[in-house]
Parts: sequence; structure tokens; C-alpha cells
Amino acid sequence: MTRHYWMGGNRSYEQDRFFEASLDKAQWQRAKSAEDWQACWYTGMPGPEYFEKVGPERKINHIPGNNVLTVKSRLYRSVMDLKDRVQRQEKGVGPRTRRLDFMPHVYSMPEDYHYFQQAAWENPEKRWLLKPKNASKGKGIRLVDDPANVPMDASWLIQEYLEHPHTMHGRKYVLRLYVLVSSVTPFRVYVYHQGFAKLASLPYNDENASNPYSYLTNPDINALNLEAEVPVEFVDFDRYRAWLREQGHDDQALFARIDDAVALTCLAAQEPMRERCRAIGADPRGCYELMGIDCLIDEDLKPWVLECNLSPSLEVCAGPESGGRIEETIKGGLVADLVELVGLNRPIKGEPDQSPEQQVIQQTREELSRSGGFRNLIPGVAPSRYLPYMALPRLEDWVLAQSLSGKPLPQPAMERWVAEEMVTDEQVLLYDTRLGHFSALNETASVIWLMATEGAGPDAIASTLLESALHTQAGPPDAWPIRQQVWDTLADWAGNRFLVQASDSQFGDGQGEQAAREERPQLPVTWLSTVLQSGRAMVRLQVDSMPLREYIHPMIERFHVTEHPAPDSLPELCIVRDAPGYTMILDGEVVVSRRPLSAMSEALFTCLMREAPGPGDIAMDASVLLMPGVAGQTVMVAAGGQGLQESLSSALQATIGRGLLLGAYDRVEPLATPATGGSCFVSAILIPAPLPQNPTTRIVARRLTVGEVLQHMLPICCGVGGRPLSAGEFTALSSWVEARECWLVDCREPGAAAEVLENIVKTGGGHHDFARLEG
Repeated sequence: MTRHYWMGGNRSYEQDRFFEASLDKAQWQRAKSAEDWQACWYTGMPGPEYFEKVGPERKINHIPGNNVLTVKSRLYRSVMDLKDRVQRQEKGVGPRTRRLDFMPHVYSMPEDYHYFQQAAWENPEKRWLLKPKNASKGKGIRLVDDPANVPMDASWLIQEYLEHPHTMHGRKYVLRLYVLVSSVTPFRVYVYHQGFAKLASLPYNDENASNPYSYLTNPDINALNLEAEVPVEFVDFDRYRAWLREQGHDDQALFARIDDAVALTCLAAQEPMRERCRAIGADPRGCYELMGIDCLIDEDLKPWVLECNLSPSLEVCAGPESGGRIEETIKGGLVADLVELVGLNRPIKGEPDQSPEQQVIQQTREELSRSGGFRNLIPGVAPSRYLPYMALPRLEDWVLAQSLSGKPLPQPAMERWVAEEMVTDEQVLLYDTRLGHFSALNETASVIWLMATEGAGPDAIASTLLESALHTQAGPPDAWPIRQQVWDTLADWAGNRFLVQASDSQFGDGQGEQAAREERPQLPVTWLSTVLQSGRAMVRLQVDSMPLREYIHPMIERFHVTEHPAPDSLPELCIVRDAPGYTMILDGEVVVSRRPLSAMSEALFTCLMREAPGPGDIAMDASVLLMPGVAGQTVMVAAGGQGLQESLSSALQATIGRGLLLGAYDRVEPLATPATGGSCFVSAILIPAPLPQNPTTRIVARRLTVGEVLQHMLPICCGVGGRPLSAGEFTALSSWVEARECWLVDCREPGAAAEVLENIVKTGGGHHDFARLEG
């Protein structure tokens, strides 16, 4: 009988060709539509409609719920959820919990924004990687230059940067492993015997660690390094392991640790995959998943799982002389072995004449016999090794583990976790202490719950239900469905954290439940309460975050009241953590909301400047240069002159301040300078020159008219409460500007401009011709 295959998604010839070549041409033809197929090879994640008719005879290369691994932020959360459960089983950090320490810390935006800011403040020497949550091929990855500037939107995450990677020939590398989940129930996981060390194209050291060609190993990134002799280099595992042995390392010990990390990573997805299959009505027997897991090896030869890739690239990335030929051979063999393992080229069998238990064992043994280059991790050579990491083994997992172990295994026992019970005459009532949910159990579920919480194992509970059925049914009951109901019910409760597997005596550190990690540790609250003065106003500033307190400290110091006692009753200016970012509230009114840390110094200054003017005053948001050796004289640089003020302050050794308050009688007070207080005289107003259309022209300085200056000044001026200037204030500002030296200055010529400015200040004004330099 001819069967049909369909290839869809974000397709390319390179992604499809190995799959198509591996199918038996005598059995398979390409389908004419996306509805008529018995095998689907889909690059990317298909929609739920693709899973409607999957089953043992209609298979697709994806498992619903795989995004708990293949979305970067969810991968970390999934492994941490598994770690929480195991730590709860051990009642502290024991050997099983420590086996899960293989992932760098991840902060998912926006919910982890403040946790990241706290971590960055507590670890100022640590570096972090900014990554898009759902991108591939290294797109968008970069080192965080300033933690205060990280984006807060939901498409980003921050990952701890591992500072001391193991290097090969001086270059950083990441191992690409090909991992196959062939079955959800029972859970079967394989890793391919071959893979690649993907090398960066530049040597790794502290000096060039910020160069993407040094710290990123993605071939798509390094292919852009045109200066590298070999921009993309893949080293297959045979050569990599031989090189490790040459360096005196134990390659078998390393790959045993890698296998364990990979198996545990996949176990974190077992229950989410089962639940998603159930939710969309997919038969998991028709689903399998090939993933590309990237591991970094540190200088202590410890493996770290970095990410798990959906539909890993099957393109040949390396050149022929830098691993490309071997890469093609490995990827072709990988897909051919996958097609054989999942049985696509096997004839369709009829209904088996076996019990469900025999079917589970027989199907697994047949799959293991045709695994080719895939090495089985779960159930593996020691099936009981991974049973404690399941919320609770399903019945299929249990009977398979017992069969492959060749000996009886002790039944798992259960303990209460987040559920409280109330037993009435009619039923058992359960209350979820974590979510606040309440449920009433039926008669069978009540028996299962009560027996499980009293220490009975699943099969003992099933025997009780089976005995009861013998007295209530006309014929002999089928034991397998009853056993399956008990195991599934207990596993579902364990997945919801109502129950947890009880630890045995050889594990745990005896510290009790209080040793287990909290669901979400509380951020420390560090209140700062201080009085700030800005012009005519005083406010009491309060903040609740140490990272925020440190970030705005330079601004606070310039407004801080130190000499005079402040009144007891002052307007309150509060800056508090929000979800995400920070919100500023002045006397109960929101000034700004959900701004990133990097925006808070500017927001604080703007708020204080708006509060600074009294009646008749004008606040000006401009830079101020305090000239050395010229007492009481300042130069004002209008908005937009950041580069100009910095270059001039360096050339003239001037102190920089910000903000002026113009009062009656042309009295001017600085708002925020290192030496706030006292009046000063503004000698000149400088406006930064826009870049000329002719790049050969250099304007050093040119006198401006009052109208030209006001065009620049009005947008940066305000009256009481931040309102626009009144007619009288506009007139006062115009008169004040008219009495100043006003110049357009080219900040590309700081030396020449400084000479002009110094002459203006020393002479107190006068006539100066503008200077022009021809390039």
C-alpha cells in the first residue's frame, strides 16, 4: 500500500532533503495537499489542526507542548519547576537536586525585571546576555552594556553569562546535540551518538569577550566574519572526544554528565507535553520531536544547557575543508536513523494479540532494536534512575522500568504538598493553598486520595478498587484500566502539586520543608527617605529599591538638603517598583509610570525642575558650565548640546551642572550642580549648531539674534507647575536673552570654540566676528 508524506512550514531544500531521501520510495509518495498524508515533516511548529488525526499510523515530527523547552525563557522555568519539586521531595538540597544545577540563570521580561536589576546590583562584576525569547541562529543576542538599559517588553530575556568557557584551540565552543523524544507515554528519550562542537571564529579572552565573533558560536553569526581564515568550523564528536583524550581529559565522564543533563531537561517537559496533547485532542502515539540542544562546557569540564532548538538546522554550514563533508554525512545519517527508529519505513501491523502491558514492553524493545546511532537515555540502562524526577511515573513508565530492570521496584509513595483536605460523610474536599481553588472528589477519587496520603502505593490502591469491583460488577473487571486510572489520577495530582513523591531515607539533608526554595523569593525592600530642594520647592523623596537608589544617587546628591532642617510636612515624591519598571508618584498623582531604570534620573530631574519655579520664576532645562577662575560666571548650553557641553567643559576645565532658575531682577540660580546654591551671572548662551549640508564647512561660532535663541529656549522653559510661560514671563525671558552674548557653536571644533567662549567670558561681551574654517 502506497503512503503519502507532506513537507511544510518554513521549508528549505536543505531542511527537507535528508528526510525525503530516507523514506522508502517503494512505500512513499509525496502528498498533493496538506490534508492527505501519513507522515508529516514540518519545519517550525504546525498549528493544532495538524494533530487532529495523528496516531500510530499517521505521524508528525512534533509534540504539542514542546515550547516549554524550545522557547528560551520557558526552558529555564520548566527546569526550575522540576528542581523545585525534587527539592521538595528531598526536603532540602540533596544529590538529586544538585544534578539539576546545569542551567545559567535566566530572567524573563517583564515579570523578572526587578529580580534582574537586583541581581545586577548585587553582582556588579557579572556580565549578562540579552536574548530574544523566540529567535534562532543567534539573531539579536548581545552582551548587556548597562543593566539599567535592558528592554522590559515580553520578547526579551536576560541570561547569566558564563565567564570561563572551556576552549578548543583557544576558541570558545558550544556542543550541538541532537535529541529525540520518540514517545510521551511511556517517556522515551534518545541522544544521537554524533554531533558537533561549533567554534567561534576569534580567540576567546577577557579583552575581546565583547566581540560577537569571540563569544558567540552560532554559524550564522560567524559566517559574517570576513577577516577569519575559517569563519565557520564544526568539529564532529569523534574528533572532539579524541582531542579531549589528547588533552588528558576523561571524555566518557564528560559525556555521561551531558547525557544526564539532557535527560533531565527533557523530563521537565513530560507532563506539559502530555497535558497539551490532551487539551488539543492529539494522540501522542503519532508524535515525536527532534531537538537541537546546545551545551557549553566550562573550564572545569562541567556541561551547561544553554538552549533547546525546535526543528534544528539540517543545512550544511561549514565549508568542505572545515568540517562540511563530515557535517553532511552526520546530518544525513541522523535523519535516516530517525526515520528508522520511529518506524516510518516499517510495514503497518494489525491489532496486536497482547495485553496492554505486553504491548508497552514489546513496542519499546522493538524501538530500541532499531535505534541505530541513537543512544537511549530514558528509560535507559538504569530505568529507576529517572523515575523520581517524574511528577509520578505513568503506569506505562512503571511497567517498562520494571521489565527493563529485570527486578521488582519499590512502589512510589506520595505526600501532600499544596492541598489541604476536609473529609465529610459523603466525600473528600480539597483546597489548593497555592491558587485558592476548591474541588470535591467523587467516591473513587476520594478512596485514591485517602489511601495515597496514608502511604499506600498506586498498585495497592488499584488492588483495593479491583476487589471492590469484583463485588459490584457482573463479570470479572479488567485490571489494566483500573491500574491506569489510579496511576494517572495520582500523576495528575502530582503535576498540579497536590501531591509529591515521598523521598526515601538515603536522600535529603534532613533540613525539613523550610529548606525548600520559595516559589518566588521576595525582593528586598530598602527604603530611602531624604529631603530634596529644587528652587523654591522642597519634597521628601522615598524609594524602595537599592538598584534604583544607587542609580539616581548622583542626581539626589545635587538636590539633597544638608544644612537646614526641613519642615515636617512636605510633598511626598515616591518612586516604587512597578510591573515592570518604576512608577513616580508626587502627592498621590502619577508623574511617570512603568519606566525602565535608565529613565529614572531624567524623570526625577524633570519632576524637580517642574516644581522649582515660584510665582514669576522661569525654570530652564539647560546645561551649565561653571568657569574656573571666573567667580560667579556661568555659561548656559541649550538643550541638545550634550556633546558640546562635554567637549567645552573638557577644554576649559569647567564644572558641569544642569538647570537654571531665572527670577526677578535677572537673578539666576543653578538647580543641580556639584555646588548648588547662590546666584550666578550667565555670560553667554550657546546653541549647538546643526550639521551643515556641506560637510567641508566648519562654523566655529556665529552670533545669534534674540528670535533665533528663543526658538531654542522656549521648549526648555516652564513656569509654576511646569506650565508654559505666561505673557509676562515671555517678555522677561526675551529681555534677559537680549542682554546675553548668544552664539551658535560647532561642537566638532571644541578647541576653537573654547577660545571664542573664553574670550567672551573674560571680556564680558563685546563684538566678535564669527569664524569659518573651510575644509
